[in-house]
Amino acid sequence: MTFWDRVEVLRAEQNTSYRWIASQMGVSETTVSSMRRAATEPRASEAVKIAKSLGTTVEFLVGEQKDRYYQKYINLKAGLQNLLQNY
Repeated sequence: MTFWDRVEVLRAEQNTSYRWIASQMGVSETTVSSMRRAATEPRASEAVKIAKSLGTTVEFLVGEQKDRYYQKYINLKAGLQNLLQNY
């Protein structure tokens, strides 16, 4: 799975758009689109902003420690959904 594949998974799970990610990064949607089309990992400063906008780490997005961070995300998401359902 590539950097952008992981971004897409988190984006879809969080039901957000690339426009929103771009706004959180302080860049245009076209800039994010260009980075995606290039299909390469973005510069470190951009990767940090993307990770922050998705509530994850750069390490997760580049594939390091994938299981640990992803499992924490899934557990947190499930816990929040249970909390909201029981509220």
